[in-house]
This record gives sequence, structure tokens and C-alpha cells, in this order.
Amino acid sequence: MEGEAYALASGTIINAIATGKGGAFGLDLKVYAKVRLIDDGKNRIEGKVLDHKIEPNLIVRCVKNTLEYFGYNYSAYVETRTEIPIKSGLSSSSAVSNATVLATISALGEKVDDKVVLDLAIKSCFDEKLTVTGAYDDATASYYGGVCITDNIKREILKRDRLRENLKIYVILPNLKKNVDVKRMKLLKNFVEPVFNLALNGEYFKALFLNGLLYSSALNFPTDIAIKCLEAGAITAGLSGTGPSYIAIAEEDIREKLEGLGKVIETRVNNEGARVL
Repeated sequence: MEGEAYALASGTIINAIATGKGGAFGLDLKVYAKVRLIDDGKNRIEGKVLDHKIEPNLIVRCVKNTLEYFGYNYSAYVETRTEIPIKSGLSSSSAVSNATVLATISALGEKVDDKVVLDLAIKSCFDEKLTVTGAYDDATASYYGGVCITDNIKREILKRDRLRENLKIYVILPNLKKNVDVKRMKLLKNFVEPVFNLALNGEYFKALFLNGLLYSSALNFPTDIAIKCLEAGAITAGLSGTGPSYIAIAEEDIREKLEGLGKVIETRVNNEGARVL
């Protein structure tokens, strides 16, 4: 019994840590998960992350939680490979958990609604202490693709939308150390709320830019990276997640002009979401 699936990275429109409400959009950078099940009643789960030297705790947890949900005591082997830079603010944990849960369900031959997949994926991230808010915005953008504006506390999607697929998306990875200071981010609540309303009203690019300025300031990341992206011709730019990556969106090819800001990955919008292979 085998299953394989992929899920997406996402770029931040609104970081949910300050208010409990957020927004993100799907990027065409994927995590692939492959699960093999053994019906031996031993419930031994092994995992391997193929392209990074990190422990497979999250993917093992995803398989374990999914098997428990359906009441199976199978053993399993799970492996993942990724196109997403890890620990960089691009929802790699959400993508890994979505892909792994989907692949496990596929291997079992079970059918469930999307909410079950997302709940199992988010539970696994909570179990491994990889999320502050449940990251429902990241999880839904990774799973459905396109824009997802969410209430993370209630786990509700408030708005879904599609972005133009001819937009050029640039992920910029400056050589900066990640700094997750939740107390400082929560100070932003009253300032992030009106920016969230911009996103809810479809002003995604304004919201992305302003959100990035606020969270960059709180986390001691440079705000001038976003300004330099605008100078290079981007229509918006801002910090993604809790960094250190930034997202720039442009109509034209501006990659060369961004090279001095850090490593640049060019990708595109993905409005289609996760898939079983």
C-alpha cells in the first residue's frame, strides 16, 4: 500500500500572530511525500527527509496521527523531498504536513473531506510545537492554492481568491538569522487589524507590503529590502511569515535587479493547490 502527494509553499499576505487572523497565497514550490504502509500490526513508523539533514519527527507524527484517526495499527515508511527552503517563512511545515497526511490517506485508500486533512496536518504541527497560531492561513493556502484569508483561532476561511498566474514571484533569502519574538509581534495587534481589513477587501498587495513593514520592524529585520524591491520594479514586496525570506511580486522580469539582496528563487502563483499523485 503506497501513496504519494504534494503540497505548496505559501507567501504571507498577513501574518496571523498579532491578531489571530491572517492571509497567504500558494506558491509553485512543492513538498513531495511518499508513504508505504505495512500491515503487520506493529505500528512502527520510520521516516526520512531526503534533501535536508533534519529529523523526520514531523512526517512520522503526520503518519501516526492519520493512522490513529482511521484506527489502523500498520507500520509505515515515509519520505519527503522539497523545493521549499526550510525555516524561512514559506510555510514549509504546513506543506510537509499537508503532503504527508494526503499521501497517507491515499495509501490507505480512504476518502475524507478537506477539513479532516487540514485538521490532521495542523494537529501534527502543534504536536511537534512548530506553530504559534495553528497557521490555518498557511495550511489552507498550501492545500487549496490561491489566496486564503482566515480566522486562525476559529479555523475558518473568510475569503478565497485567485491571483493572476502570469505574475512573477520572487523569493529573496537574505543572510539573516531567524528571530521569532512572539511578545513583540503581539504588540502590533492594533496596527495589523486595519491592514488585515485591506486583505479582506481584496487589497492583497497593499496588505502584503504594510504587513511586511510592521513585522520586519518587530523582528528587527530590515524594512529597506521591500523598498529596494519596489525600486527594482516590484508591485509589492514584504517579509514572509516570521522571515527571514521576503516575497516580491512583479509584472516583468526583475530577477537581476534583486540579486544583491540575497539568494533569489523565481517561482509563480499556484491557484490549484495540493494533489495526490
